[in-house]
Amino acid sequence: MQGNTKDGRPNPEDILRRITKNSRGKLTVFLGAAAGVGKTYAMLEAAHQHLAEGVDIVTGWIETHGRKETEKLVEGLPRIPGQAIEHRGKVLTEMDIDGIIARKPTLVLIDELAHSNVAGSRHKRRFQDVEEILKAGINVYTTLNVQHIESLNDIVNKITGIVVRETVPDHIVEQADIIKLIDIPPEDLIKRLKEGKVYKLAQAEQALSNFFRPKNLNGLRELALRFTANRVEKDLNEYRREDTTCDRWAFANRVMVCVGPSPFSAQLIRSAYRQAGRLQADWLAVHVELARPFPMNGKDRERLDRNMRLAAELGANTLTVVGEDFTKEILEVARSHRITTIVIGKPRHSRLREIIRGSIVDELIRKSGDINVYVIRGEAEQEQVTAITTAEPLKPKPLLPYCGGILLMAVTTVFSLLLKSKLGMINIALLYQLPVVLSAYWWGRWPSYVTALSSVIVFGFLFEAQSAYFQIHPFYYLSSFVTFLIVAFVIGGRTQRLKMQAASARLREKSTQALYQFSLEIAAVQGLEAITHVIAKQASSAISRNTMVLIPGEHGNLKIWAEYGTQIPQEKHPGISEQLPLGNSKEAKVAAWAYKHGLVAGNSTETSPEANHLYVPLKVRGRAVGLLGICVGKLKLTPEERRLVDAAVGLASIAIERTILQGTEQATHGGYNGIRGRLSM
Repeated sequence: MQGNTKDGRPNPEDILRRITKNSRGKLTVFLGAAAGVGKTYAMLEAAHQHLAEGVDIVTGWIETHGRKETEKLVEGLPRIPGQAIEHRGKVLTEMDIDGIIARKPTLVLIDELAHSNVAGSRHKRRFQDVEEILKAGINVYTTLNVQHIESLNDIVNKITGIVVRETVPDHIVEQADIIKLIDIPPEDLIKRLKEGKVYKLAQAEQALSNFFRPKNLNGLRELALRFTANRVEKDLNEYRREDTTCDRWAFANRVMVCVGPSPFSAQLIRSAYRQAGRLQADWLAVHVELARPFPMNGKDRERLDRNMRLAAELGANTLTVVGEDFTKEILEVARSHRITTIVIGKPRHSRLREIIRGSIVDELIRKSGDINVYVIRGEAEQEQVTAITTAEPLKPKPLLPYCGGILLMAVTTVFSLLLKSKLGMINIALLYQLPVVLSAYWWGRWPSYVTALSSVIVFGFLFEAQSAYFQIHPFYYLSSFVTFLIVAFVIGGRTQRLKMQAASARLREKSTQALYQFSLEIAAVQGLEAITHVIAKQASSAISRNTMVLIPGEHGNLKIWAEYGTQIPQEKHPGISEQLPLGNSKEAKVAAWAYKHGLVAGNSTETSPEANHLYVPLKVRGRAVGLLGICVGKLKLTPEERRLVDAAVGLASIAIERTILQGTEQATHGGYNGIRGRLSM
């Protein structure tokens, strides 16, 4: 939360935030409930008024949709021509970001903030273009419909029955200096549609029978009004916190949301975000990594990472804890972070399962004490394509594990038949547990269950059915069959669980060892040259990829200081006099952009995803002083590798800052001069 410290002094984070905000351009959003309410028209009218006042204003991108009134207002406004981009044999036009920044007007008009750019553009989304322009100190006017706001996505789906794909992260809308609500009654909007002032008459008829029904428009209008009212209340609270003449308020509310791999977690996150906004509270997104009986598959792991990224984008602090008891771990986190409200999803399983296994929600409510618990009903929503792609897990051949389990059972059967007279029935029954255990360990639970079932059938037919005792007491052997099957199922499930726990422990050990080795080596070396070599080597070893470290020279041009990887003929560790320049390739342009803006770019991101490398900034005091380049290609980074990269970059940045503070480099070293010049800007 923002405000003063306990002793009454201004919060340093607030001061830094205000300084950063003052150096950026001002963002004004013209918000509407739906297309056709007059957002673009109102924006153009305001532009003409500013132009008459002598403001240096240009249009970066305007969508008139063939509306004559809008086209007339575009006339007379200076325009930055679009940039031609070739896509699938066609030449398409998108907004020219570089042209706008080079022109550097006071104000630029950019329509449709939620627009998705053509493939081959620098950014995938227009709101990313707007962010770059704002960072250049240029004011922006833009338009947005309420259904495109990320945190309202699930509510819009309930109102309209439509999942909106193009959404804008809430932090983009929150950083707007002004939000102007453009509102007209639904009846007037429907009248405009029927008159062909929004869409052509054929399109208008279809729209009226689908999205633009009165019920939908009323719901979206109410949503836009509520969103704007919440924004006004938030601005008022900001003013009261910053105004020293107002009483200082104590903000004690804290919200926590439980996040998992469920597709409904995204709705819980948005609900918790809105709850925190209403309470003016900090909020926390927590995932509990339980020792599952069945391992989390690749799709669930990817969905979990996407949910945690959504929470972080909406402003939550994210936390992952490992434990055996979900309720215990959640309440421990809640009490240690002084949480006042927990948001959790309503269970969707049957009542029978709750009777057998118990209800986590009931247990959490019973043990929560003075913590409020909100139970949110989740609804099915369509899967969304992730913006940051990761490697797909290898899919095993479906029949091979089952055939393997049956083969193990057949080998056990042959062995038992050969030694039937010596082993005895009890020992043979125990032997049939062996293929079940091996199947669970090598191939998973379902092959082990099939192996167990086939073992019971074969054992009963070839051994027990031939017994004289079976002819007299058949029910005794039927009970032994059931017992054997239950034991086999339990053993198979527990074996796979232990295998999953061992694999998870190995993965954590590998990550910990890699970071520990990284920290040891980087702490033992001095000088920028040696540090960049260690960064490239250790990062490459941790993720098994080719890596390189790029540092600016005296004139700001990025150069490769160290390069390491399995596909490089020999380790490259150029000295100061033989640093390798990037040249003017497309990769060099992507790297230069990532360095200039201090943002991740390249492969697996939404900025220049066609690049072969992923470029991660090495930051010192909030400014990029270099880049870690990772060769990704078609083999995407796994979520675990991404976490390792983030941790390694943090350690590398600390080491570079230490070198700068110690001043170990000679003044003639161009890289150090380049970094020092960067930090003195």
